[in-house]
Amino acid sequence: MKAEFLHRGPALAIRTGGFGLYMFAFLFMAGLLSVMFFFPQYLNMRSGIYRISCKEIRKKVERAVTDYDANNTRTLVKPGKPIDLDYLKETGYLGEVQNCPDRGKYIFGPGGEVVCTAHPEGVRKTASETGTLQGPGGN
Repeated sequence: MKAEFLHRGPALAIRTGGFGLYMFAFLFMAGLLSVMFFFPQYLNMRSGIYRISCKEIRKKVERAVTDYDANNTRTLVKPGKPIDLDYLKETGYLGEVQNCPDRGKYIFGPGGEVVCTAHPEGVRKTASETGTLQGPGGN
């Protein structure tokens, strides 16, 4: 009889407390699924915010370059060349040097516009490049 009792005792001890293990596994899987669902949305949201911030910085830089060119005989616009943001700040045309959040560099585009190397979608093509005529609004 003692042999029977010893044989059943450890088997019963292994089966107790299983609910905590199932709860841990459930919470782990729920956490993993939520990370898989929300992480890509976070990355998309972040890249959208970076793109919008870069667009606003490009507008400020383009305004500073336009003001500089209007007040000086030497132009800063050299298509394909990087923009010297430090020089614009030193001369007082730019309040602060801001860089692209996606680590892009600001260069002059073919038409003299400010283009970011990380966000080149802001480049407007001319009528000769697209093969179409622009209306009075300029498109």
